[in-house]
Amino acid sequence: MDYRTISPYVRFVHEVEIAKGAHSPERFIYDHEFIYIVKGSGRLRIEDREYAMEPGDLLYIRPHKVNEMFVSEGEPMLCFAVHFDYVFLGEAVDFSPYSVYLGRKPEEAALDTSWLKARPDAELIDMDIPERIRPARVHQFFDIFRLLCQQFQESRTDSQIWLKSSMLHLIGLVHQELTTKEGIWIGHSHVDLMLDAIQFMQQKYTQKIDLPTLASRATLSPKYFELAYDRADRRSGRQRRPVLLQQAVQENGRHAPEEICRFIKMVEHERIVSKLYYRTKKYPPFLTRMTGLNADQSLINNRPAR
Repeated sequence: MDYRTISPYVRFVHEVEIAKGAHSPERFIYDHEFIYIVKGSGRLRIEDREYAMEPGDLLYIRPHKVNEMFVSEGEPMLCFAVHFDYVFLGEAVDFSPYSVYLGRKPEEAALDTSWLKARPDAELIDMDIPERIRPARVHQFFDIFRLLCQQFQESRTDSQIWLKSSMLHLIGLVHQELTTKEGIWIGHSHVDLMLDAIQFMQQKYTQKIDLPTLASRATLSPKYFELAYDRADRRSGRQRRPVLLQQAVQENGRHAPEEICRFIKMVEHERIVSKLYYRTKKYPPFLTRMTGLNADQSLINNRPAR
């Protein structure tokens, strides 16, 4: 699943105060969980990894991971927690968070949860979220968790719409913490080289630029440069290249078809244009919107010769 198909389903949200010195025993969760620490401190173990928990921390637990929590003796811990899936997986594999995580409600019958161990998962491939993040935008994170909690408690027929919207906002905040505005992973060892390459491509979009040229500027081999860029930009190639094209067009205005096609060839060897539009000989919608070109005009006829 990527940013084009994500449609988060929020299963449960709550704000909870945990007593000082408390120990939450080992547990499994069967969906994704974000925990945001408001006050207090402690430790969180996920499998064989242990993380400190401090105010402002965002912890992320993936499905089917054993975890346990230890609260420090100094003061109680106040935190928000949200359980969610990146997309609704269907009624057949849905479950009640009250029965599974919080204990059975009086009106609910005993529930067999053994099948949850084989519950499927949809993972987000465009962002590799660490299990612990120290966000810089602490107030924005606090506000969105508080809003999620309020929306979850409201009895509205459209609550899932607002929860989905707020959850997308939260995921967007996480993305901002982890990447530059160009989409490059901040923690990557070659982040400066990758940002320089993007700036160079934007400035020289009308010139012929190939992979060896970019690699040479970064003093890397072409193969290593390509590998490093793919790891630095977590989006798939078909998502990454349209962003570069859009930025170039926005910064330099509308251009003739041959210039656009030259840019396309530079960054993706025309694969950015889907086979569907090659067959119909029409410009893709994003080119039509950004350039004002006639959608019926043949892109093939205007593309540069190989």
